[in-house]
Amino acid sequence: MRLSDIDLRLLRVFKAVAETGGFVKAQAQLGISQPAISAHIANLEQRLNVRLCNRGRQGFSLTIAGKAVLDETEQLLNHLDSYAARLNEIGSRSTQLIRIGVVDCLVTDAANPVTQAIAAVHGAFAQLRIRIGVYDYLDSLTELRAGRLDIVVVGTTWAAKAPDDLETLHLYDEKSGLFCAPHHPCAQTTDADAQYELLKQSKISAHSFLNNPIDESLEIHLLDENAEVSQGNIESTTYLTLAGTHVGLIPLHYAKNWVDSGALCPVAHDRYEIVSEIHAVRLQSGTPNDVAVKFWEEMQSLRTLP
Repeated sequence: MRLSDIDLRLLRVFKAVAETGGFVKAQAQLGISQPAISAHIANLEQRLNVRLCNRGRQGFSLTIAGKAVLDETEQLLNHLDSYAARLNEIGSRSTQLIRIGVVDCLVTDAANPVTQAIAAVHGAFAQLRIRIGVYDYLDSLTELRAGRLDIVVVGTTWAAKAPDDLETLHLYDEKSGLFCAPHHPCAQTTDADAQYELLKQSKISAHSFLNNPIDESLEIHLLDENAEVSQGNIESTTYLTLAGTHVGLIPLHYAKNWVDSGALCPVAHDRYEIVSEIHAVRLQSGTPNDVAVKFWEEMQSLRTLP
């Protein structure tokens, strides 16, 4: 088996579940819902072709195979983190450095203050070096905790509070809705009840950190590398939606150009509008450099929420 980015992500989820003692307890560390964690573990079990843990009325426990996989996972991830830390030390000796991580497809949202904050810190530091990368939600938190990012900007599913080791700044709310191609059956009617019946027969794609936020009676296809069609981010969901094979859960700002050109049609817009909270996130511990502090302050002053 050749390791990929998705394998490492799933192994980190498994390690968190094993160390905390169950899916529910792992939520606080991972910052994703229990059903989403369960889906990640099921995906890993399929990829490895082993049952990793027992879950049910008897409580959570690792299988014999699960314990062996955990031992190997701890060695692998510890080695990777140590290696990455050494590389990071080589590349981050300058104090005028800001390392920013974002999830995909936020750049088209006018409420997103990242570009304005970058412009502000660029004017304040003459020798500024900027590193900005696009990450999966879980990968962004992993990189932040490993000290390879200073600040990340993510859409969260935190209903109440973020994991205890993170400081968050609520920047703005991002609205998403369901869309389909003009030739999809859902586009052939504007009647909400008729669209609902058609949705129940449709394949619905959503980006990976969400876990069926729309309606439990609808089948949401989340990230699954073993599925016939796999999608792990908003852009891949949009490809499937434009192709007409799926109805897609897509942010309104990202879908706008295709809606204006007639390439996408809103589906049951009033019934299925989802609001995601977009947060800037940094570690509670540690001593951020002057650039990271300035960037955080600029984000705080630019946010659109009271």
